[in-house]
Amino acid sequence: MKDYTIVVLGCGVMGTAVSSAILKAKFEPYPARIIGCTNSSSTNALLESSLQHEIFEYSYGVEANTKAVSEADIIILGCKPYMYQQIYEEIKSGLRGDQLLISLLAGTTISELEIFTPYVAKVMTNTPARFGAGTAAIAFSKLAEEKYEDLVLKLISPVGEAFKIDEKNMDAATALIGSGPAFCLLMMESLIEGGVRMGLPWEVAKLSAAKVMEGTAKMALETKEHPAILKSKVCTPGGTTIGGLLKMEDAGVRSGIARGVEEAARISASFAKK
Repeated sequence: MKDYTIVVLGCGVMGTAVSSAILKAKFEPYPARIIGCTNSSSTNALLESSLQHEIFEYSYGVEANTKAVSEADIIILGCKPYMYQQIYEEIKSGLRGDQLLISLLAGTTISELEIFTPYVAKVMTNTPARFGAGTAAIAFSKLAEEKYEDLVLKLISPVGEAFKIDEKNMDAATALIGSGPAFCLLMMESLIEGGVRMGLPWEVAKLSAAKVMEGTAKMALETKEHPAILKSKVCTPGGTTIGGLLKMEDAGVRSGIARGVEEAARISASFAKK
């Protein structure tokens, strides 16, 4: 596929994050145009203020968005999950049946999304994608996997890290990858507040907490050691770290985080049943 056009339907938080990652990357074949579609002039103005690039264009309203879809080779669907059927009805006259659909929606199945096209790649990514530090799990329809797997991986890899999974695992990926940044930010916020409670200025505590989380993640990825082993290396007998960890275990921090992932996955699965 050469000189292809991507249309982002519902270019909100995740659509903008993925678009930004693609625009900052270099790979072949590279898109000739990306059109960000929103539903109103106000959301279009927000998009224009946040995303500027020579190949990026803007569209809003049903008529203009349908025209954009008719020109698309690839459609990235970034709307709210409950809106996809409404959007399909609005733009279906622009669909050709041979376009590739890349869905960023939680809780919708590939079979549901095949109303757009038989070529479906279902992607779960997260907000750090905007900074090239995200994660993306991808499940394919059979036809999309055969024809577009390499291209989809090239398009999505700029978010940070992209890999294939079976669709049956997508709800778990939604919970861990999609909701994960919020869980990490809650932990970061707690570390900041602990530092402030013990006398650190807020900005110092914020920078310290963020760099501790960044550095710890890098250490886990590069050493490939189990987190429990790395954690044990920080704990000295009778020291500060083991004392703090025991307080956290008493409060149920470990099970609270794990159960949070479980609950997010359960909610994701419930979307498809509605």
